[in-house]
Amino acid sequence: MEYLPREIILDILSRLPVTSLLQSKLVCKAWHNLVQDPLLVCMHFSHATENDPCLVLHCDYPIRNQLYSLELSALGKDDQRVNKIRVPVLPEFKVVGSCKGLLYLCDSSAKDIVYVYNPFTRYYIELPKSTELLHQYPVYGFGFNQTTNKYKVIKAVYRTHLRGHRILSFEAEVQILTLGSPAWRNFGRLPYRLIHQGPSQVLVCGRIHWHTWSGVRSSCPIISFDFEDEQFREVPKTDCGGLDHRPNIQLVDLGGCLSAAVYNNYGEFEIWIMKEYNVKESWIKEFNIGNHVPTSLEEVDWISAQPFKDSKLYGKSSFVRVLGLLKTGDEVLLEYRCRALVTCNKKDGTFKHLTFPGLPNWFEVVVHEGSLNWIDTLVNDT
Repeated sequence: MEYLPREIILDILSRLPVTSLLQSKLVCKAWHNLVQDPLLVCMHFSHATENDPCLVLHCDYPIRNQLYSLELSALGKDDQRVNKIRVPVLPEFKVVGSCKGLLYLCDSSAKDIVYVYNPFTRYYIELPKSTELLHQYPVYGFGFNQTTNKYKVIKAVYRTHLRGHRILSFEAEVQILTLGSPAWRNFGRLPYRLIHQGPSQVLVCGRIHWHTWSGVRSSCPIISFDFEDEQFREVPKTDCGGLDHRPNIQLVDLGGCLSAAVYNNYGEFEIWIMKEYNVKESWIKEFNIGNHVPTSLEEVDWISAQPFKDSKLYGKSSFVRVLGLLKTGDEVLLEYRCRALVTCNKKDGTFKHLTFPGLPNWFEVVVHEGSLNWIDTLVNDT
């Protein structure tokens, strides 16, 4: 490679999975310096969406604060293995989001303490504390403004009951933080109850999306927040099918399109896709996913698994969660009950159970874009 022009070398390396880049740093000093080249980091960042996702697995049993990575875009099957991530010494946390190479970790006991963490450079920062409200339930959202190259954090805070976590209000106080800024900005009130869908955010067309609950079954709009103009908007839903009325849907990004999994009985669900963003008539029911119970769930000894069933991850998990669409375009990636990774072929409905060396017994999947960006560069870049 020493005879190739530098631009070609950087272009080749920028298309590798992030874990392969990290391994190449160990070849020699020249490669170590090359991988840290800011231009390569920037080029790799721009190519991240072209590959199958990097999955981050969060485990809190039997040891808290465990993270693992799994590159589905690894060059060969032998490279597809689960790797343990060295996590900094932090209080017990939960992963509340992922955006453009960064994970967002929330302190489990103090919900107003949030860390931004790159699991591959192992660098992290603590965000400034926002205005503290008593008996609060926060819903976070994280995004990236392509125009300014700035990350933003949005926080919607709901008032809860004095002696529990029951939300009393359908309105939230909203605050916004631009990474690199010293303080949060008050945005005002939001007359929707946002439903937090776990750590895999739904970022489409520069906007983050939530399903909402108003207390009325017939009114559960989809709400977006634009990280460029900082405006909330309702996203139109189709009038036909189960998408319009049911509160039990999961929003997901499938191939760059806003999509929704509408859950029916017995583990079956429909996949609806908005083919043209923000166009009501473009919603179509693309395919169905049938009932399936992975072998690894059937074989569980639930008596010995009781400690994990008491964990926070299991308590908030659904039976099946749609993670995304693989680059083949035909296979949908699914997570079953914090236990199994499965693909479903949307053409013929067949399921495939995925196994990898080092896969933990219990985990919550975070769909992530691996990056070598340094957080201090990102938050200080003007």
